[in-house]
Amino acid sequence: MRLSSYIGQINQNIVEMPGNDGASLEQGLRNGMEAIYGKQSGESITGEVLSRSGNEVLLSLGQNQLLQAKLEGSMAAQPGQLMTFQIRNNVGGKVVLTPLFENLSQDPNISKALSQAGIPENNITAQMVKAMMQEGLPIDRQSLYQMNRLINSNPQADIQTLVQMQRLSLPVTPENIFQFEAYKNYQHQLSGSLMEIADAFTQTFQEITGSGNMAEGLEFYKNVVSTFLEGTPETDAETLLQTEDGKVTAKPAEGMAEGIADQKVGEAGEKLTLTASPNLSELLSGEETTKLAENLKQAGASDRFVNNVLTGKTTSQEFLNEVVHLLSEDGAEDKSALFSLLEGKEFKNIMKNEMSRQWLLPPEEVAEEHSVDKLYERLNSQMKQLSQSLAQTTRGDTPLARTITNVSNNIDFMNQMNQAFTYVQLPLKMQGKEAHGELFVYTNKKNLAKKDGTVSALLHLDMEHLGSVDVHVALTDQKVATKFYLKDDSALDLISDHIDMLNERLNKRGYSMSAQFLNKPEDTNVMDEILEQNKNISVLSGYSFDARA
Repeated sequence: MRLSSYIGQINQNIVEMPGNDGASLEQGLRNGMEAIYGKQSGESITGEVLSRSGNEVLLSLGQNQLLQAKLEGSMAAQPGQLMTFQIRNNVGGKVVLTPLFENLSQDPNISKALSQAGIPENNITAQMVKAMMQEGLPIDRQSLYQMNRLINSNPQADIQTLVQMQRLSLPVTPENIFQFEAYKNYQHQLSGSLMEIADAFTQTFQEITGSGNMAEGLEFYKNVVSTFLEGTPETDAETLLQTEDGKVTAKPAEGMAEGIADQKVGEAGEKLTLTASPNLSELLSGEETTKLAENLKQAGASDRFVNNVLTGKTTSQEFLNEVVHLLSEDGAEDKSALFSLLEGKEFKNIMKNEMSRQWLLPPEEVAEEHSVDKLYERLNSQMKQLSQSLAQTTRGDTPLARTITNVSNNIDFMNQMNQAFTYVQLPLKMQGKEAHGELFVYTNKKNLAKKDGTVSALLHLDMEHLGSVDVHVALTDQKVATKFYLKDDSALDLISDHIDMLNERLNKRGYSMSAQFLNKPEDTNVMDEILEQNKNISVLSGYSFDARA
């Protein structure tokens, strides 16, 4: 019996068994996942293609084993065709497959192109030609030679990745290859990496002090905390200035020149505004506040400052200024008291909140002019300062160092993508929780030249309660057409019930809006959307930004 007839039996069973709710099909899918459970990336599987929708395929592996997978590339996989695939990714119940050479060799155009270029035909070169054809790149002799050299120079990189980067004119470097793969595999979210940094500081501090380097550990934390100071003069504290070599010097607050004390100056020299620094009473419980005050007292803080903490008159910025002041003092104070202060959960909570305040955007600030530019300006500057602080220790190769480097490389990669596409991640803070957002704006060069075309955008959000949300927006003159894609019906109903609020706000700005609410069958990867764009897609003037500014 051909395997393709098996799916007919499953469907027949579902029809004949009222209330079964697709149990047979679900069982087949569970069996399929069990069949590949434990298989590693690089191993191969063979199955019959039962159906295909876009790059999603349903395979039958036999013995009541079905597999839903994402197919890399756009190979003509037809129902009933037996094919062999290599597992590219098998994480979290999601499977990504790549067709193997034995399938590719069935296309005579591949052999012909390689033969005319004088390049030997093998698994690698066949995949190269196929990928170039899929991406719309020319397969003349010169193009094939250039791509072949690129592949030989990066033997560990995925061929499809290299071809796609070439089409997008992205510089092929080890850092960019890593970031490109992360974007395609849903591992690129900047917000998650930023919060990993917050959690990793304590570990690094413990490693330094645990090896007996107490002075080095305290100096490390002084530099780290100084990175997040806004320069506001506080009572009983010193205002810290960042010098060109990255070192921190202290200067009495009274001596600050007017107009300097209320701002932190980035590399571009622009004022970087932030939401107000919260009071410690908003971050800590009464018991935690008492404990923090005790630690401050033992570490040498003044009675006046300790009393301000206890009476709820101290902001997080004032507290961080005081911590750096204590760390900067030379004297015979008991350094173990400072260690206890920095190790306390109260300090950790304050630091993590401060990082969240400076690194995540409240939704209401996203629409403010240059707010995203300033966020990345601040991020880029602070990552450099944190790298310098870490480089001064003996812990240069740690999870913290790697995460900071990853964030910096992610920002650089976004900036390079913006040479061809308008795309930006939006690390969001919503009701005390971080959320991931991505905005991709695209338009056609012809429409851009006429200045009368439709501007389209994709806003992707990963929300705690709503889950994955896609909002497609098309703007023509003053008319806004939106499509909301969510997986959960109740979430769709929630958006639909409150859409009038959005309508009212747009109407006040002179826009009219129409909205549709649709089920979202699969997770959306914004990189997939970018890769689908043809060569006529260009940057939308006025919306691109330089993340390294």
